[in-house]
Amino acid sequence: MNFVRWSMLVYGLALIAMGVQSFFFPHDGSKPSMISLAAAGGMGMVTLVLTYLSTKVANPRGVYIGMIFLALFASSRFVMTGITKGFVFYPGIVTIALSLGLIAILGMGHMSAMKKRKELQTEGE
Repeated sequence: MNFVRWSMLVYGLALIAMGVQSFFFPHDGSKPSMISLAAAGGMGMVTLVLTYLSTKVANPRGVYIGMIFLALFASSRFVMTGITKGFVFYPGIVTIALSLGLIAILGMGHMSAMKKRKELQTEGE
């Protein structure tokens, strides 16, 4: 697996861990959150499935695009809550940072692949 896929794997595991933590070990006197467990755990599982699919398909471009949308979706809730009620470090800023980091890694992976493709085309001429 390459760096992009490892990053996707870590992102998925982090989402699952945050969902499990919010349900079984709530912080700041909060009540256990079933919706956080379902949402973060579900998105984490989808991320793990996308990571697996990226290793099996010949051209994983669609998988990576889907991953970008998933990361945007995961962070959008915390961005909107942060704008209206103020940003909270955990889980809000942590999720936003992880999502933006993954999007940046996916973008750099795309640029690297395009550079490599262009170099192969110029060698073939």
